[in-house]
Amino acid sequence: MKNLMPIKEIVIKEGAINDLTPIINKIGVNSKIMIVCDNNTYKVAAKEIIERLESNNFFVTKCVLERDSLLIPDEYSLGEVLINLDKDTEFLLAVGSGTINDLVRFVSFKVGKPYGIVATAPSMDGYASSVSPLIVKGFKRTYSAVYPEIIIGDIDIISQAPYEMITAGFGDVIGKYTSLADWYISSVITGETYSDDIAAMVKESINKCIDASTGILGRDKKSIKELMEALIISGIAMLKFGNSRPASGAEHHLSHYLEMREILSENEHHLHGTKVGITSIIISEIYHYIFSFTLDDIKKFMSKKLSLNRDEFEERIKNAYGAIANEVLSNLNYFYLDEIKRKQRQERILEKWEHMRNWVKINVPDAATIQNLLQTIGAPSKLNEIGVSEVLLYDMLNNAKEIRKNYTILRLAEDINFPVEKLFEKVKKFLSTV
Repeated sequence: MKNLMPIKEIVIKEGAINDLTPIINKIGVNSKIMIVCDNNTYKVAAKEIIERLESNNFFVTKCVLERDSLLIPDEYSLGEVLINLDKDTEFLLAVGSGTINDLVRFVSFKVGKPYGIVATAPSMDGYASSVSPLIVKGFKRTYSAVYPEIIIGDIDIISQAPYEMITAGFGDVIGKYTSLADWYISSVITGETYSDDIAAMVKESINKCIDASTGILGRDKKSIKELMEALIISGIAMLKFGNSRPASGAEHHLSHYLEMREILSENEHHLHGTKVGITSIIISEIYHYIFSFTLDDIKKFMSKKLSLNRDEFEERIKNAYGAIANEVLSNLNYFYLDEIKRKQRQERILEKWEHMRNWVKINVPDAATIQNLLQTIGAPSKLNEIGVSEVLLYDMLNNAKEIRKNYTILRLAEDINFPVEKLFEKVKKFLSTV
């Protein structure tokens, strides 16, 4: 894969692990390296990497994050990495996928030491980004961090990852259809900065992913390589833009809300990309539903005065978010209760309704198309496969938008007074087999 600055080296190929030691030498690392992995990635790759580095006269320490279940990127895990980090360590090397990369990236940023990643699964698009989604006090927030100096993806290793991790990566990329749509409508309605060049990079990642779809089910190495490159391109788009906006919209908000509910309730955890793939089906359905209405219809919705009562809003947030409600309220700072700003957005919505309506028809695939793409590779494609009930689905549609301040289709629905009940009735068919 062509190297894309500012990352110094990106190697995605069969046998890429053979290039690791020369690359580390090339970027000027001479002595002490800390390997961070978990009990699974230690067996898959880290053990061999440590042996290779030590045989080439590197002093290596290791931090193995041993867990019986899914590793969570929380305060406990961050503390474990920091406790194991020696002061004279020159370079941190993450061996794993999403969570391990996010933890090491954040620690690297905080201690001012460079890091690299040896990917063990094509499960998410954050390998090349410069932000770390972390769960602190039960609340998932994206923190500024640093990009890796090197990314190594050995297709011989990646193609043998648990299949659910492969389909999760596919789902994470497919979710970009709706994240791009949210970014675009926000630029039209709120004036948020939008970049055609960055959007084109994200679209390239989607196209690569779709091209790979027919071979993924059989773990075809060429197809897995295409998927991995798609994930990295998406991450580089975020890196170039400066945040995750080009690749994260309402589908991610629904996913993040589910993740927090899983943690708070100690229910079964599902991979981030798996949730994103399924929630992008829901958001696509909502896009085409809302934009099926005419301008006159939207004016009628808007004519029904919506009361934005601060006390009722706080009560809703506290009921939905429980112990982390104050964190959510602080993050939003009542931004969407501002009637003047809301009126300005409504005027812009009416002015640009036909333009946005036509744009959505051209640029957002319908829900059936996205669901078929997931089903082609044997990925989960129904809400009940990730533990979503009717009650939870309604809760998500009503409250997940509060997890971030970013403007999305769910914010637009709120601005035009579109009833959550109508959205729920439209998408509940995706709870199980359609």
